[in-house]
Amino acid sequence: MPGKKLRVLHVDDQRQWRSIVSDYLVLFGDYEIISAESGEEALNLLSATSFDIIVSDFRMPEMDGTRLLQYIRERGESLPFIFLTGTRYEDLDLDPEKPGDSLYVNKSGAPSQVFSVLSQKICQAVARHKTVQALKKHQIEESGHSPVLPV
Repeated sequence: MPGKKLRVLHVDDQRQWRSIVSDYLVLFGDYEIISAESGEEALNLLSATSFDIIVSDFRMPEMDGTRLLQYIRERGESLPFIFLTGTRYEDLDLDPEKPGDSLYVNKSGAPSQVFSVLSQKICQAVARHKTVQALKKHQIEESGHSPVLPV
């Protein structure tokens, strides 16, 4: 995406993966990556600063990725959310009622492939989110009340 850097909140309990994502993802796009080692740290960062997207591991101690996503949605945050995990998609405990609530990228494979796919999904998710937010804003300005749109 042209323009300013996309601010990515990356959440993973494994230091090695936080480092790998920070090192590799910037090779595939114009990103500013802020890392958190737990869901609780991620929630604190979200309270203190703004991000364009959240990329999170699925399996983490204390607060797994689905619980983190749930807390974020309960707070009214509609930021795009991508699971970057070694867990198979079929094994993720995602809410089938909310298919667009999160995306999935598997950590397994060649780094060039994994981070190319991740970068593409980040750009697509952020672009979609910005479009939906702009449309909501336009509809509010036109009608004077909040529209009901999918996020």
